[in-house]
Amino acid sequence: MNMEDKVRNKDMLVISALRHNSRQTLLQMSKSIRMPLSTIHDRIKGMEGGIVKKHTAIVDFGKLGYNTRACLLLKVDKERKTELQEHLSKCSHVNSLAKVNNGHDFMVEVVFENIKEMEDYLDSIDQKFSFKGKEVFYIIDDIKREEFMSNPSNVRMGFK
Repeated sequence: MNMEDKVRNKDMLVISALRHNSRQTLLQMSKSIRMPLSTIHDRIKGMEGGIVKKHTAIVDFGKLGYNTRACLLLKVDKERKTELQEHLSKCSHVNSLAKVNNGHDFMVEVVFENIKEMEDYLDSIDQKFSFKGKEVFYIIDDIKREEFMSNPSNVRMGFK
């Protein structure tokens, strides 16, 4: 194993520990993954803005009064893709937005207080962008969310 693989392995362990419990102290993390505290601190600082894009919390939107969540698959005319992407990127109801393939342009997770509010929003953007395709999948319950790489013992080391 060369030096680059060792560095990558350290990063992977730190990422996994953070995904498992980002609220733990660096001292707790140091003990759990058997890595010096200073190394963990340096690894986290080095990943910010690169590997780690954003520190965030996983929220139970229902407990905040937002009881309607859905995943949308949207397709528009080629000339309107950029405009739709900009619109969705700015929309406060959009929790996540991704470009996709296989007959659609975007996959969008949206959050609303109720179904009527969501349906009104969908009607308004459908009128504005004239979707060539639209599929709506209401999210009933999260079974597993943001778990990938959350167990340091399951992290694959030394890959590129």
